[in-house]
Amino acid sequence: MPESVARNGMRRAGRFRRRRLCKQGGARRNKTSVTLSTILYTLSSVPIFASRPFLAAFGTALLARFGTGLPFVGDNAIVVALSGAPEWFRSEAVLGILGVLALLEVLSARSPEVRAVLDQVDGLVKTAMSMLVALALIDADTAKTVEAIRQAGFSLESTWAAVVGAATWFAASLRRKVVELVVEADEGDDVGLQSLLAWAENSWAILGLLFLVLFPLAALVLSALTTLGIAVARRRAEEREERAKLPCAGCATPIRAHATRCHHCQRPVEAPRAVGVFGQPKATPAPDPERHAFDLVARKRCPRCASRLPKRAVRQACPECAKVTFASTAEFERYLDVLAARLPRTLLVSLGLGAIPLLGVIPGVIYYRLNLVAGLRGYIPPLRGCTTKWVVRFLHFAVIALQPIPLVGAVVLPFMCWSTYAIYRRSLAGRAREDLAGEALPA
Repeated sequence: MPESVARNGMRRAGRFRRRRLCKQGGARRNKTSVTLSTILYTLSSVPIFASRPFLAAFGTALLARFGTGLPFVGDNAIVVALSGAPEWFRSEAVLGILGVLALLEVLSARSPEVRAVLDQVDGLVKTAMSMLVALALIDADTAKTVEAIRQAGFSLESTWAAVVGAATWFAASLRRKVVELVVEADEGDDVGLQSLLAWAENSWAILGLLFLVLFPLAALVLSALTTLGIAVARRRAEEREERAKLPCAGCATPIRAHATRCHHCQRPVEAPRAVGVFGQPKATPAPDPERHAFDLVARKRCPRCASRLPKRAVRQACPECAKVTFASTAEFERYLDVLAARLPRTLLVSLGLGAIPLLGVIPGVIYYRLNLVAGLRGYIPPLRGCTTKWVVRFLHFAVIALQPIPLVGAVVLPFMCWSTYAIYRRSLAGRAREDLAGEALPA
C-alpha cells in the first residue's frame, strides 16, 4: 500500500511539474513527439478549417493559450504541443481578433445573401487560415528534426503549411460543391436547409476540435472518411441528375426532362415536364407550355434548357446554352405578370393557415416564400438582397406578435405575404431598371 501511494504521488507531482514548465515556456520537449502531435493535429483539422476557418483558428488559439490548465486534457500530448506555439499566436490581441472573426463567421452563415458574397473568396480565406495556423504550430525547433529537408533549401514550417493549405483547398472545394446542392434546393433558405447546415457545421467546428484532442487517431480517420464521403455524395448527385435526363427527339442529346428546347440542336420539346418547387422535374407534363418557361425562371432555371442559373443577377447568360434571361423589358414585364397571377391564391392559402394560431405561421411563411417570393429574391444581387431582407424583417417584427389573437391574427400572415412580395418586387424592378437601362420598367 505505501508503495502504490508513493507511485501515485510521484505521478501527480510529474503532471504538475509538466504543466508548470509548459506555462513558463521552459519545458524541453521531445522534438519527434511534438512533430507527430502538431502534424496529427493540423492534418486532422483540415475538414474543420474547410468548413469554419476562423472558428477553428480561434479554438486552436484558445487551446494553445489555456489548454494546459484545463482539467482532463491539460496533460494531453496535443494540448502540450499546442502550448509551445509562438507567443504572438497565444497573445490576447490575436485571440481578440480571431474571436471577433469567428463570431462574424457564425453570424454570416445565417444569411444566404452574405454567404453568396463570401463564397467568392471562400477557398482563399480557408487555405490562408489553415496555413497560418500550421506555421504557428510547427516552430523552428521542431523543423530541425528533418535535416534533409533543411539542407535542400526548404523548411518544414513552409513545406507542411503548403501541404495543409493544399488539403484545405481540396476539402473546401468538395464542401462547396455539396453546399451547392443545398443552395440549389433551397437558395433563399425558405425551408431552412441552409440554416440547418450552418448549425451542423458550427457544432462540428466546436466539438470536432475537442474530439481531435481526445482521440487524435480516430479524428484523423474520421477526417479522411468525411472528405471521402463528401466526394462520393457529390458524385452520386451528379450521376442521379444525368440518369434523369431524356434523349432529344432530334439529335438524341441527353436533356433535362423539364427543358423547353434542346441545348444542342435547338429542337423544341413537345411535352416538357412541370417544374417542382425546388427546380426538379416532376413526373407530370407542364399544364401550360407557354407559361412553363416563366415557371422555370421562377425556380432559377434557364427558360430553354432548364439548367440552374448560378448568379443573383437580373440579366445573365445560361452557363450551358447561353440563353440570356430577361433580355428585354417586355420579357421582364411578362415575368412579373406571371408572378402577380399567383398572388391571389397565395394570399388565400396564407389566410387559411394564418387562422391557426401559432402553428400556422411556419408552414404559411414557407409556402408564400417558395410559391411567390423565391422567384423575385433569386435575381436580386446579394448586397441589395440583404438590405431588402432586413427591411422585411423589421416590418414583420412589429406585426408577428398579433398572430395568436383570434380574427386579428388571421390577417397577419396574408399581410406578411403581401408586404414581402411588394417589397421584393420593388427591389427587383429597381435593379432591373439599372440592368435594362434605356427602357421603361414597372415600378
